[in-house]
Amino acid sequence: MPTYLKKRDGVYYFRRPVPDDVRSHLGKSDFGFSFRTKDYVKACKLCRIEAVRTDRLIDEAREQIARGATGSPKSAVAAPIDREAYAAAAFVALQRKRDAAFSAGDLPTFDAEARENLELYQAMLEGGDNLGLSLAQVEGMQRATKALLTGDGAAVLASAAAVSRERKQVAAKPDTPMLPELIDIWAAERSPEARSVDMWRRTCAMFYAVNGEKPVGAITKADVLAFRAHLIAKGNAPATVDSRLNHLRSLFRIAVEQDIIPLDPAATVKAPSMKGEAPPRRYYDADELKAVFGSAIYTKGERPNRGAGEAAYWLPLLALYTGARLNEMGQLRPKDILQEVYLDADDKEQRAWVIRITEDKQDGLTVKNPSSNRRVPIHQALIDLGFLRFVDAARDKGQARIFPDLKPDRYGVMTGNWSKWYGLHLRQVCGVLDKKITFHSFRHNFKRHWRECDLNKAANDAITGHESGSVADKYGGDYPLRPMVEGMARYRVPGFTLPPPPASLR
Repeated sequence: MPTYLKKRDGVYYFRRPVPDDVRSHLGKSDFGFSFRTKDYVKACKLCRIEAVRTDRLIDEAREQIARGATGSPKSAVAAPIDREAYAAAAFVALQRKRDAAFSAGDLPTFDAEARENLELYQAMLEGGDNLGLSLAQVEGMQRATKALLTGDGAAVLASAAAVSRERKQVAAKPDTPMLPELIDIWAAERSPEARSVDMWRRTCAMFYAVNGEKPVGAITKADVLAFRAHLIAKGNAPATVDSRLNHLRSLFRIAVEQDIIPLDPAATVKAPSMKGEAPPRRYYDADELKAVFGSAIYTKGERPNRGAGEAAYWLPLLALYTGARLNEMGQLRPKDILQEVYLDADDKEQRAWVIRITEDKQDGLTVKNPSSNRRVPIHQALIDLGFLRFVDAARDKGQARIFPDLKPDRYGVMTGNWSKWYGLHLRQVCGVLDKKITFHSFRHNFKRHWRECDLNKAANDAITGHESGSVADKYGGDYPLRPMVEGMARYRVPGFTLPPPPASLR
């Protein structure tokens, strides 16, 4: 077990005493926190990362003491992180640890751990959990570790020195704001969701990590081109590169509109061609559906804590048989499940159970766009599994939501945390490793199987909340219920066998 890794009640913790000579400067006697995992392998990787990070904190504290520096260490931590300097410092710390491993005759173990960490950093950069580290820290650690393993440390140290000299030479224009200030203006004008604001700030942090922290007036087209080249080199898809550039363009447009700068430096910078780019998601094939609905959730009645109780069972099935978006299902209330009357082809009155998907900001319900307000006929397969009885039970208990165990994420998205759990469940438990398969892929399945049944496209668009783009389709009010009910009655998933209903509904 790594030196600073401790285990308590099955959970792993990081515990490292702070050396006496920097204890008062750092204001703590030890570094201690939970890794929030019972996975030993994962905890070991995290422990090695934290060992290097705390090495840096201790070294920096000693340097500040030697210089007679004053001030709260918290304010230093809060300052923007220079990626090149961070990589150089991390490299020095790793060199020290490698020398210690060599002296102890344990160099092969150190090198093996370094290679594992390199894979972990790459996974973080590809969209995984950053485990509390900033983008600059992850990229810096990745660069330092790679340099150590390849013997290219001189380049890392030289790059940090060169960037430092360049940034000192930048003539900052005091009359122009920094990019984060423009984000504040943009947010005040647009009132975007908190998640969007965070995304814009992340783009700015990435831009500054590449080009240094410059006021808007000092940013040039060359800086934007360097940022684009960095994104492409990191393997980002053309659509992602275009999205990041659009974030910058929106800020530069504000600066132009307010006469802060004369021209937008990103105006003529284009993203790579998206021609021939593979679709970001695909539908579940028969084997993948079998893997998901053959898991212990459906065969043994297991309900993982992070799966939010019965949500783990019902949400994938609802998505497969309605084509609805994840959050549309997660925020449903008992009163959103009801019967509606319609006339059949013989003008006889019929009733159908439907799910009402609607925006209700007062009750915390949101939809993607106006066309997302709709009703969705409930497929007989869901009724056979006991979905209506499940809703009745929620109604009898006075529940505000059908899935009360779902806890909103920090942005208030009802299924934000659940989505992260499902991603891990899909890969680690179900063994579906293709990254083009996500929960949203069920929506692709619904579209595909609807087409396979040769059903009405307009009815499918009405059920899934897709706009056709035709102005004529907006005439006549809500789409009629009858063709949607008739289409849903014929909808089937080829080769798919329904799992058994939950034990409480059998």
